[in-house]
Amino acid sequence: MREAGYTVLSISQELGMSVRTLNRHFAEHGAKKGTVKDVLLEEARNDLMKRVLSDDAIREEAARLINDDLAHARHLRTLLADAAEQLVATSLKDAVLVMRAAAAYSTAIKNTSDTLRQSLRIDKDIDDAGKNLPELIIRELSGEEVSRIKENQASEVYESSFVAELT
Repeated sequence: MREAGYTVLSISQELGMSVRTLNRHFAEHGAKKGTVKDVLLEEARNDLMKRVLSDDAIREEAARLINDDLAHARHLRTLLADAAEQLVATSLKDAVLVMRAAAAYSTAIKNTSDTLRQSLRIDKDIDDAGKNLPELIIRELSGEEVSRIKENQASEVYESSFVAELT
């Protein structure tokens, strides 16, 4: 392992031996880091990758780290929302402070959003979804249109209650 380029610490953890014992062993046997042929090095790397990708403990640790990132992002967003409610300017000096706080708030929200997207791996989904989004049209309704909508809603409620009575 040493000749394949592994660090003494990595070998120590893999074999459950102390770093000191390994260093003594390497000195006695002349093992030096990275002296093995490229083929053996590639085999060692492949073996390591196979163990890393198949080890349930590593996947569980990754899940814990992602969960921790999400928990911190949610907590930070809650704190920011509570603090944002206090951002009120009563003077020019306060207005400058509120603007600085708003800029920091904006940066923190962006960072937590990035953390959430990265942790949940939804960046690709968002990019793909943007291609097929419908057009949103916002307009002000007239009083007549509002009255018609209310009448339609009232008749729908009446019809659904009538159907319920029949059944």
